[in-house]
Amino acid sequence: MDTEWTAVPWSGDCELLWIGLADEDGRELCGINSDARVDPANERYVAALLDLATPDLPRLRRTELMSAVRSFCEGVDEFWAWIPTLESFAAWSKLGSSAPAAYERCRQIDFQMLHALVRPWPDDWPNEVRDLNAASLAAGASLPPRAKNHLHPRVHAQWNRSLFSNIMAAGHGRDA
Repeated sequence: MDTEWTAVPWSGDCELLWIGLADEDGRELCGINSDARVDPANERYVAALLDLATPDLPRLRRTELMSAVRSFCEGVDEFWAWIPTLESFAAWSKLGSSAPAAYERCRQIDFQMLHALVRPWPDDWPNEVRDLNAASLAAGASLPPRAKNHLHPRVHAQWNRSLFSNIMAAGHGRDA
């Protein structure tokens, strides 16, 4: 899974802008939350993300997006997402000494956004996300090349799926 937000995740204005999901069978789902509110202070941040959005990316009301995600994830037994290291998060966020606390709050932001979207949360769905970054390091799996439009939800979800395949091929994925 991958998500992008209406503001940086440690701000009080952060909500789901879009989501990208890809599974082992090659299925994909992605869409923009057309109900997302963007604070004018964050318009430049969001505009840069939306520049990556292709015309075929569905714009769905929050309830429609939730329904699509529920249907796509029916029977899911695990969620995987790329979780940056504290060091890479600190470099990206430029938060200085407050980076560790923000990292702890935002470490699983993709899962937090998914959990906030899907209400009520299905009892049979996992309550955590597996870390592609940690699993790839543990497995010694190679990272797929990143596309220029890597933040596009479909492209990032496809990249996550490719990395997941590399981890499984290395034989360490589900144990990481």
